[in-house]
Amino acid sequence: MYRFPSQHAHRAILLIVLLSLSPIVAASEQCFAAQNLPVPQTTEGLYVNLVTASSGQTEASVPGFDIDLYAAASSVPSDQLKYYWGPSSNGGAGVATVGDTYAVLAGGAVIGPESLFTRAAFTGNTEAWQAGVSGYLGLRFRDEASGAIRYGWLQLSTSAPLGFPALIEGWCYEDSGAAITIPSLPTDVLFRNGFEG
Repeated sequence: MYRFPSQHAHRAILLIVLLSLSPIVAASEQCFAAQNLPVPQTTEGLYVNLVTASSGQTEASVPGFDIDLYAAASSVPSDQLKYYWGPSSNGGAGVATVGDTYAVLAGGAVIGPESLFTRAAFTGNTEAWQAGVSGYLGLRFRDEASGAIRYGWLQLSTSAPLGFPALIEGWCYEDSGAAITIPSLPTDVLFRNGFEG
């Protein structure tokens, strides 16, 4: 004699079927669009916490900052755009082409554990950024809430001959610790919120 499954068995089967059809969400990109943060051409520059989106012109004003873009007073010539990543314990660094030469990345570039990174601040070579470009600075940083390393990119526009005026247009990072790919879309499309005409 055939017995029909109980009501609980039906629910369990339905739950299994629904779960097998549901996509697994493992990671997500956190993006901060249209920030348009001008970088002051000073020795303090602009400190940015990429997770909280807070910024300020002193280290004390931005707890847990991930990057500081500043003008190096002792460089030759003086006031060149440079990057400071804070103490080595925070793991912060920027993508390099070779040695301590910071790369200007384009859409399609992947930033992750296999990338070449530099932490060089005053000694870092930022000539490609000083030439006046719009591009992406690949980076890694330690998420102070979880303690994990995150990979991301900062969209930056600079001006010749020293990199100033400079503007941080926005940024994204992968909150799982996985590698991130810079989109190949123009940023006006990437950061559009759907309300523009």
